[in-house]
Amino acid sequence: MGIVVGILILSLMMFVHELGHYLTGRRLGFKIEEFSIFMGPVLFSWERQGIKYSLKLLPIGASVRFAGEYVENDDFGDDPGHFFNRPKWARTIVIATGPALNLLSGVLAFLIMFASFGYTVPVISQVNSETQAAAAGLAAGDRIVRAAGKSVATTLDYTGLVLFVAADDPLEMQVRGADGAKRTVVLQPVMKLRYRLGITVHADAAQKGAVIEAVDAASNLGQPVLQAGDILLAVNDIPYEDGAAFAAAVQASAGQPIELTVTRAGETIKLSMVATQYEELLTRGVYFQTRTEFWPAVGQSFQWSWSIIKVTLRSFGMLFTGTLRAEDALSGPIGVVTMISDVVTEKQPLSDKIINLLWMFALVSVSLGFMNLLPIPPLDGNHLLLICIEAIRGKRLSVKTQNLIGIVGIVLIVLLALAGLYFDVLRLIAR
Repeated sequence: MGIVVGILILSLMMFVHELGHYLTGRRLGFKIEEFSIFMGPVLFSWERQGIKYSLKLLPIGASVRFAGEYVENDDFGDDPGHFFNRPKWARTIVIATGPALNLLSGVLAFLIMFASFGYTVPVISQVNSETQAAAAGLAAGDRIVRAAGKSVATTLDYTGLVLFVAADDPLEMQVRGADGAKRTVVLQPVMKLRYRLGITVHADAAQKGAVIEAVDAASNLGQPVLQAGDILLAVNDIPYEDGAAFAAAVQASAGQPIELTVTRAGETIKLSMVATQYEELLTRGVYFQTRTEFWPAVGQSFQWSWSIIKVTLRSFGMLFTGTLRAEDALSGPIGVVTMISDVVTEKQPLSDKIINLLWMFALVSVSLGFMNLLPIPPLDGNHLLLICIEAIRGKRLSVKTQNLIGIVGIVLIVLLALAGLYFDVLRLIAR
């Protein structure tokens, strides 16, 4: 079921893209030969006002075909509806509307998510003791305006920047206090002995606890009582869901026995153990405010979309400089469908599922719209570039020249697609 939903959502994004071309093409007098939903063999079709509408077999994607869009020579005839007989400004609008609708649908998804569930802003909500933020002098109400040398307009900007700052490296930030004054703070990595349970977990909202993935052999003074697969619910009756209080209770035990509530094999049991001291880095402790106001959410929707584009551009740069590995940066349709499928099938509250699906839709829509504007054949950005060249030269490039450019671009796109497919398959095998 998850895969089906993933394919349909990806198809919706592609449909929105082609719908943009179709609607502006009709409005601006272009002759449209066919508008198709999905791909592959035609299941059935009908014709209306000279346009063939088709529903095809493979449930992914959509397409629109303009008269004369793909020509084999430089003779375009005198049909005013022919693609290349339309004015340059009209062709520009038709080509650009596809990516534009993808970008706008991403903005709309963000707006629905923010208006329904709230959104975070890069303003410090609280500063906990025993964190790098506290040591650096951050205060509640401080707004982060720069981090790691780059401007920060959204919490996504911050996340995208610090993602590539190693945990044991200092993080320099510029903040603006509640009084409007700017100052520079540096989060310094500090090692400290902390009492811990010696386990690796992942949260399970449905169980209101955490599923234990692994247990350190040094846990409980070398005699572990917890087991992989246990669901940790509470310590000294403080629920795991109350993260700060839970961690504080473990730390405050200071080597004295504590009582854990866990679910094992479907049965809730009590266990006694002693927390173990581990040397670890203090967390950065940067927590952001959540807002719910509607009109600021509109601006945030556009800003978050721009943040995605900035992260994409930064990733490209890091990929070409070797800072970012290709397997961590490239993904294809299989990867997108898999990520959406994981959200659909994961056990989590419905509200969390909706938030994650809206986030995925916004992320992929904005990325799809931006990528299509790159001047690489056969993407829309290349067609826009050719129109610019035509405007400068006073005439179009010859069909032969365009075909040569197209071949180079298609080879590049195919290589990138194969790389994305390869890494998608590797990720699936590793699951």
